[in-house]
This record gives sequence, C-alpha cells and structure tokens, in this order.
Amino acid sequence: MTDLVATGISEEVLKVLENQGLPIKRSMKLELPDFPEDITAIDEQQLMIMASKYMENLNFIRTQVACATLAEAEADSAYDMTVAKGLLGKTTGKSTEKSVMLKAAVVTEPEVVELAKAKDFAYAYRKLLETHLENLERYYSLTSRELTRRTSNARSGSFNRYVP
Repeated sequence: MTDLVATGISEEVLKVLENQGLPIKRSMKLELPDFPEDITAIDEQQLMIMASKYMENLNFIRTQVACATLAEAEADSAYDMTVAKGLLGKTTGKSTEKSVMLKAAVVTEPEVVELAKAKDFAYAYRKLLETHLENLERYYSLTSRELTRRTSNARSGSFNRYVP
C-alpha cells in the first residue's frame, strides 16, 4: 500500500477539501500493468482494465506531485527565511560589510545546511514524481488512443492490427 505524503500546507489543504466533501484518496495499492509490446493484441476488456488502472494511478500520482510541489515551496521558504534571519542577525549595519561574507557565514551554519538538504530532497522528490507521472500519462494516452481507434474502426466496420 502506498500512502499519500502530505506535509504542512498540503496536509492542511487536504483536510479543508475533505471537510468540504471533496475526499482525497490517501492511500492506494499501486498496480501498474505492464505495457504490452503489441497493444493491438490485447482484447477490449483487458484494454479497458489497463486504461482504468493507468487512470487510477495517474489520479493518485497527480495528487502526490501537487503535495510534493507544495512541500518544495515550503522547504524553499523555510530556507530563505532562515537565511534572511541569519543575515539580519550577523550584520553590523556598516557599509563596508561584505554581503558575500555574511551570506557565507549564514549558509554554512548547521541549521541552514540541514534546510538546504531538505530543500534539495524536496526538489528531487518532486522531479522524480513528475517523471513517473509523465510515464503514466504516456501509457494512458497510448491505451486511450487504441480504445478510440477500435471504437472508430468498429463504427466504420474495419479493424487494423499493428504488424511490425
């Protein structure tokens, strides 16, 4: 079972949505069907099952990407705020003070280093989720196009099968 990872703002917003009667699936058993080498060899019933599984997974992963995007924004904000507070705490206000030196002193502090790691993790997590989402979208799109091709061919009375 895969659980939706929501933190901070995304968790708060999910609760608001749920209170408004817009439930969000919080966990799901991700079962991605293997994409066939020849999609035209799959019968209509299997094709519909594949399409529905891809769509269900897409919906869940889209929500996870949204939560990851919000988590990344929160990590960026926390980092930026901590750096800004650190700079304000270290400055003497003299015009001869070098901003580069001040920033270097702040960004090397252990708390800021940890926030930078959290920021990098949030970015990487979102990017990898987006890649997964794009792959799912392609599989769903191919499956949907094959279903559309079959229904339009059924109306016209012909059926073309892919032959490599």
